[in-house]
Amino acid sequence: MQFNIPYFKLLDYGENSVLRNKKRLIVGLIIFCFYSVMESRPLHILFVFEYFPASSQAHIVNIMTGLIDRGHKISIFSFRNKDQVGCPNIEKYSLMNVVTYEKMPKKLPEYDIVFCQSASLGKKILEIKKLRIWLRHRKLVVCLRGHDITQNEVRNNPDMYRDLFKKTALFLPVCDYFKKLVVQFGCNINKVIVHHSAIDCSQFFFTARQKPENEMIHFVSVCRLVQKKGIDYALRAFNHVAEKYQNVHYTIVGDGPEVIYLKLLIKQLGLQDKVTLCGWRTQKEIVSILNKSHIFLLPSIRANEGDEEGIANALKEAMAMGLITIGSWHAGTSELIDHGVSGFLVHEKNVPELIETIEYILDNPEIWEPMELMARKKVEDEFETKQCVEKLEKLFYQLLGY
Repeated sequence: MQFNIPYFKLLDYGENSVLRNKKRLIVGLIIFCFYSVMESRPLHILFVFEYFPASSQAHIVNIMTGLIDRGHKISIFSFRNKDQVGCPNIEKYSLMNVVTYEKMPKKLPEYDIVFCQSASLGKKILEIKKLRIWLRHRKLVVCLRGHDITQNEVRNNPDMYRDLFKKTALFLPVCDYFKKLVVQFGCNINKVIVHHSAIDCSQFFFTARQKPENEMIHFVSVCRLVQKKGIDYALRAFNHVAEKYQNVHYTIVGDGPEVIYLKLLIKQLGLQDKVTLCGWRTQKEIVSILNKSHIFLLPSIRANEGDEEGIANALKEAMAMGLITIGSWHAGTSELIDHGVSGFLVHEKNVPELIETIEYILDNPEIWEPMELMARKKVEDEFETKQCVEKLEKLFYQLLGY
């Protein structure tokens, strides 16, 4: 730790060197203890959501509960109630008791940090005059996700965030790809630090998988059914694979605006007996499905409106559990998957390359276990909740000058 206080000036240099050194040691210890106490001071952090709770927010809930475990106080403001089943930690930590909906209370508590979970939320609260004035004496932190910064609307009009860039103390993009974009749009690079969204590896137990000889080989995807997930490309590739390998099945977990299109595509390809669309599932149910599966598909693409994702948490969960994962050279995915080492990457919308990759995996079972072990290690080393919470805590203390 570096000290900016010139405490040596307090000493009497006319004394002998032994006494001077003792005084230096004593004063240094006093200052060290002072800073240590300040750094351990519990913070009050307000998390701002567009909606809460929702099953897709497990990674954010884990960050909140991790901060609670470290002694900090958490409050939640949400503009609306999603009315979805959230993750188990919401009930365990009584998070619904600290949620305020729709309107900020008239008297705002003394929050240390206001942590918006998207740029659109940061922009939204700055447009409320009362909050804008109040935020002059607070630290506003904004997480940057795919829909914030990759859509054509933003790319064509980067000035839309100019005010947010000025008023926000710290931006936390979920991948380095987003950091580069936001800096290109005019944000001060000194305000931008990559902070990956994380998973709790203890909730996703690892099992080394081998290629089944005479049993079903299970493919799986877990995601919102939106264009950028590339599930239609996964289906087209799987259709070709299913013609060559009879003992394969593909389960798609999730729901969204693409569901009708995907159902029609499954019927068109004649895959009704080979593909199951099972809708949303709880985290416990997803873990069970992943545990019975072997290969995880998520060939993400840039959507028509420009939307890209950072690093899909579903990929992290699959890797943590020991599935062979196939993603794409898309946005921040290569920051998670080391191609050919901890998983595979294919070019966006490239069905032949996806088919070739799947067939390579099926024809080379000797690569399975070493790759699965590397995938688990990658997630544990760089995307585990505990480390991410510790990093976030340090960033908040630094932001407050401790």
